[in-house]
Amino acid sequence: MALELVPAGPGDRTTIERLIQLYLYDMAAEHPWPIEPEGRYAYDFLDRFWQHPYLIRADGELAGFALVIRGCPITGREDCWFMAEFFVLRPYRRRGLGAEATAQLVTRHPGDWHVAVMETNEAALAFWGRALQGFSPALGATEFEGDMWRVHSFHT
Repeated sequence: MALELVPAGPGDRTTIERLIQLYLYDMAAEHPWPIEPEGRYAYDFLDRFWQHPYLIRADGELAGFALVIRGCPITGREDCWFMAEFFVLRPYRRRGLGAEATAQLVTRHPGDWHVAVMETNEAALAFWGRALQGFSPALGATEFEGDMWRVHSFHT
């Protein structure tokens, strides 16, 4: 499967907004998100996280998205890259696509990195443990807004 990591432009924002709804739906099984009266999940972070947005394509088909930002809101560190959001659609999971997209993203943004995962999100903990293995991340834990987070720190 050919992976393509495409920088998203303003014209792709609606696509990412729609994918965020699927992302939040997946996460709602473990972490309830508020539903707005019109039936959409509330998500107020896109303006803040729209620094380095990407669409993930597999064999030319839309397969997910990633939002990379400068500065880690979980730890407060400003001089690092942070994976603000990362999502691969279900049909493309468990094929190595997420790990390959991760490798390409961190290569495009060299330097110090933080990837934070809520301690209660077992699927994400397992994924990031595998996807970041080649970067030998240091692991730490921190509390942020009442939740415990596992923080993967590494340098590329």
